[in-house]
Amino acid sequence: MSTTDLRTRDFAAPASIIALRTRALAVGVIAAIVAAVGAFVSPDQFFRGYLMGYMWTLGLALGCMILLMTGHMTGGQWWLLTRRIFEAGTRTLPLMAILFVPIAIGMFTGHLYSWTHAEMVHGDKVLIAKAPYLNETWWLIRAVIWLGIWNLLSYLLNKWSAQQDVDTNPNIWRRLKVVSGIGLVVYAFTITFASVDWVMSLDAHWFSTIYGMLYMIGHLMSGLAFSIIMLTLLARERLFSEIVTPSRLHDLGKLLLAFVMVWAYFSFSQFLIIWMANLPDEISWFLDRIKGGWGIVALFLIFAQFALPFTLLLSRDLKRDTSRLVPVALLLIFMRLVDMYWLIVPNPLPAVKHVAGEGHFLLHWTHIVAPVALLGIWFAAYLWYLAQRPLLVRQEPMLPKLWEPSHGH
Repeated sequence: MSTTDLRTRDFAAPASIIALRTRALAVGVIAAIVAAVGAFVSPDQFFRGYLMGYMWTLGLALGCMILLMTGHMTGGQWWLLTRRIFEAGTRTLPLMAILFVPIAIGMFTGHLYSWTHAEMVHGDKVLIAKAPYLNETWWLIRAVIWLGIWNLLSYLLNKWSAQQDVDTNPNIWRRLKVVSGIGLVVYAFTITFASVDWVMSLDAHWFSTIYGMLYMIGHLMSGLAFSIIMLTLLARERLFSEIVTPSRLHDLGKLLLAFVMVWAYFSFSQFLIIWMANLPDEISWFLDRIKGGWGIVALFLIFAQFALPFTLLLSRDLKRDTSRLVPVALLLIFMRLVDMYWLIVPNPLPAVKHVAGEGHFLLHWTHIVAPVALLGIWFAAYLWYLAQRPLLVRQEPMLPKLWEPSHGH
């Protein structure tokens, strides 16, 4: 098929995607109303649940962005096939900036971080030493900077991509490559600082130099798993059914397997180094997550975010079959939420020293409805953005190759 023929094809989002948007928004709004009740009834647990959901959905948006930038740098049919999926994900970042407001409220009201309580900082040498960095004003300024940088990258990537559809000027492609190369480096720094500010500082006495890398690989895993699910939905329509071939799914499955292994490597490396060092201030963080019932969650993470998907993704046949690959992708996205739950909830509540049951396993109802609300609202916005542009780029040298018979079809 010629490039001219491709430009005349119907690239619009199918009606089924548009209908799904309404249902996602309805679920999100209903869950948000229920979660809002939790903000008054149990604010401490609500803000923990909201932070869980926010970091989970933010991982989907940022995962799309780094995979998009990686594709601009490397090329490949896997990226051309998923490029619009990734671009729609990046355009949700302005929404994520708005949805950050409740986290800022939780910080200012003292429901999230112990370092916001003067009585807890007083006499604590660690918190006093970190006060020039961990304070309300500087924390909020940094949050605005990180969110601003991510939104700027999203704006440039999508602006020039839209220009590429109507302009064959090679300078547009070069600009996309340049901003992607710089953006990948900038992302690595910004997500490291953001994860430290927003999650690791829940326990300001503990630190890990590999902490940001865990979020990077988690975002890659989330973004790729999400793209596999969206490709499967789009493949129900005639346009994508022609190009979502088993061999191309196989490529995405192999990449997903690699991300699963890297996540396990980073997680185990962090645990092994801290455990062998046996430093009280560092090892206590893991002790809080393996005692009082939390050990079951830790084992579940090892099994369901590594051992099971790793074993399943070793199968060549599974990676080439959407009916078997999509459940693995769904499992990994769910396990990213479980991971956020394990990282966030076991931290001691701020300004509370002795509470009955503290330190034991806890699953509050706001830990469920807040993430559901955020995911529903985010997914509805995502589908709206996906429908705004053609599902495939119109000006791309590799585009005709998508309709060529792929090896192993």
